[in-house]
Amino acid sequence: MYLEPATGSPSVDHVVPRSQSWRWVYEWSNYRLAASLINSKKCDLELVLDPCAIKPNLFALDFVSMEVIAGPAATGATRKQVDDTIATLGLNAQDCVDQRSEYYIDYKAGDISLKWLERRAPFVAQELRRHGNLNPGDA
Repeated sequence: MYLEPATGSPSVDHVVPRSQSWRWVYEWSNYRLAASLINSKKCDLELVLDPCAIKPNLFALDFVSMEVIAGPAATGATRKQVDDTIATLGLNAQDCVDQRSEYYIDYKAGDISLKWLERRAPFVAQELRRHGNLNPGDA
């Protein structure tokens, strides 16, 4: 995924925070590419979901507000984890919402292709596909 200037420069997130276990500090499996703005909100918390270990459809996109919401697969205790992750990381900060909205508007206007959107903003593209909201000719 492309990291937009609105979300800060690329940084490295430690899934298991350094402050909680130095044993994992230099383990590749503990590294995640993250936007610095989002990563700075995580701090030393472990309560957020690991993007490399989540099931499909835990997160969804509300196309009216362009906010990230709990998806259809988020039920029971997992729903709370999804909601906590969204809130903790600030996934619905105005800059993030504005960027998702721009991608959506540009795609629907035909200014960008689905292929380009899938490379640049895979979550938006995935949600367009899941909702059956693709432009004519895209499949």
